[in-house]
Amino acid sequence: MPDLNNLLMFVSASALLAIAPGPDNLFVLAQSVVHGRLAGMAIIMGLCTGLVVHTSAVALGLAVIFKTSAVAFNIVKYCGVA
Repeated sequence: MPDLNNLLMFVSASALLAIAPGPDNLFVLAQSVVHGRLAGMAIIMGLCTGLVVHTSAVALGLAVIFKTSAVAFNIVKYCGVA
């Protein structure tokens, strides 16, 4: 268990990062203003789906495979380009 000082620093940094507007927040805001609330909600669902997919992939160990195998990494890279 981390000591109280480290825990407080972590929680404080996490809270500041959570409320700071990043590119995703600005994209949702801009699209909501231009296209309306429904478009903004659709974008939020898409962004959250991406987060779930990435987090699941890391939890399943796929990041280690891509780190250790250049062939696997290149396959994913070229699929992304396509």
